[in-house]
Amino acid sequence: MTKKSKVKKSCLLSQRLQEALDRGSKVWMKTNNSSFGGIPINLSREFAEILVIVPPSEHGENNDSYGQVTWLIRLSDIIAVAYPTEYWSKDRLESLLKPDVVTSEMGDYPG
Repeated sequence: MTKKSKVKKSCLLSQRLQEALDRGSKVWMKTNNSSFGGIPINLSREFAEILVIVPPSEHGENNDSYGQVTWLIRLSDIIAVAYPTEYWSKDRLESLLKPDVVTSEMGDYPG
């Protein structure tokens, strides 16, 4: 039973990473010592490659160049993955939550 549960989690993880790869979306990962965000650049059944761009201040050089790190991650070792979702402004959210004109008109319908 544990094996079946692990397979389902792995499939969902692979699906989410594939979606991020297809969209060019950033994923966030946390390790024991740090966390980082990067873009998946390659994905197989066992491994994901995540490209991380490092700002100059984080890699200790006194110039304006950005660094690049590619993480090769064994998917069976990942416990969780966070990925960005859509963010809405308060105005947009309120506009989505307003009652629909058609719904309010239907409420007055005597049928």
